[in-house]
Amino acid sequence: MDLSWSMDEVVRSSEEDAVRRRFARRNRVCLIIIAIFFLFADVIRMADDDTRHTPVEAVVAGLNAIFAAYTLFFLRYTREVPKGESFTWRVGRWLRGRIHAVALTFIAIQYGVSLWLSRAGDDWMGWATSIPFFMLGFRMLIAEHVLAHSILLGGALVMAVNTTFRGNSAIPVFASLIIINLLTLGVELVASWRMRRQVAEDWRTRRTQAREQIRMRDELRYARELQMSMLPECAPALDWADVCSVSIPATEVGGDYYDYFVDGERLALVCGDVAGHGMASGLVLSALRSGFTLLRDSLHDPAAVLTRLHDLITQTTRRRMLVTVSVVLLDRTNHTATIASAGHPPVLLRRGNGVVETIDLWAPPLGVRLPVRIPHRRVTVASGDVFVLHSDGIYETRSITGEAYGFERLEQVVREHGGGDAQSLRDAILGDVATFRGAAEPDDDVTVVVCRLT
Repeated sequence: MDLSWSMDEVVRSSEEDAVRRRFARRNRVCLIIIAIFFLFADVIRMADDDTRHTPVEAVVAGLNAIFAAYTLFFLRYTREVPKGESFTWRVGRWLRGRIHAVALTFIAIQYGVSLWLSRAGDDWMGWATSIPFFMLGFRMLIAEHVLAHSILLGGALVMAVNTTFRGNSAIPVFASLIIINLLTLGVELVASWRMRRQVAEDWRTRRTQAREQIRMRDELRYARELQMSMLPECAPALDWADVCSVSIPATEVGGDYYDYFVDGERLALVCGDVAGHGMASGLVLSALRSGFTLLRDSLHDPAAVLTRLHDLITQTTRRRMLVTVSVVLLDRTNHTATIASAGHPPVLLRRGNGVVETIDLWAPPLGVRLPVRIPHRRVTVASGDVFVLHSDGIYETRSITGEAYGFERLEQVVREHGGGDAQSLRDAILGDVATFRGAAEPDDDVTVVVCRLT
């Protein structure tokens, strides 16, 4: 089975398409080998005085060599994925879809030329009896195999009648030629039938797998769209807070979550992370968001809300799922911020004078099978202060050499770029992380929530 096919191509294609494509790949290789053989044969004919009897025959041998050379040249452009739109690639693309016809035409021409150039003696018998064996490598339809051997047998019989066998009994020659072609034809038909059966079995298995993979891909795509739809469509429009956030999942369905809840002169920033990522994490995050939505009226006490969410997670899932969450409740009236955290990375607070504070509240994540006490801290804030909530996918990002990004580097970016608006700081963090990671693949979700008090 052709492994270069995509899942969609496998599902759209028929069994006959798979068979013909596999036959074509094999026949292309066989045709290249045969073209090389005839190219060398024609070069030898032109260089051998014994076979170059007349100028016409020398010209025919030379033209035949050129034809074989051009065939080889264009065959290299019949690979599976055409790389350009030049004349050679267009010819290669055209030949690629007609490999069987090209093979039959090439062999018929080479066979006819070889018989004609050796017509003066008995050398044509060597060609007539050997070329049918060249066909053993090809895999074609029954009609194509029959057509090929009809051409070979017909040419040989014509030569037997019109050359040195005139006046002598040609029956033994006819019988040997017929037997050779029938035997090789029979072997080719059996081999083609066996390959067709194997390709068809492989194709049916792969098509079943491709359908299942496409179903899973579509479900994951839908789950991703559903999860992304659960994230805030836009930041709240407040005249006293500039908010900008982003969540970039490492797989189709991520395990990170952020949200905003506005209650009068208060704004709650939420950043969460389920251990791992994938479909299971997405389902837990869905429940977490629903819990925050139902308890939004209680967010004046973030620690109490996290405690209730811990009970929700532990009592509604058989499998232990760990969730880290940070909540920052900003109160414009009292100029305070209340921070509560359950195992989440520290919250960064950049003061207006450029000093960066790390607010690290240690607590186990939600979902542990232990009694949990959620810590909280209240700090005074002023205009120009910037809060940065983030997931561990930031500082655990690794470069191509395996080095970790680190928390200190994140603090430095916040210190240097926190003087602008929220979006510029968010973009500076993501850009620095991407530059540090380089060509390495992300292995965790990345989420950043930035809020600047104005």
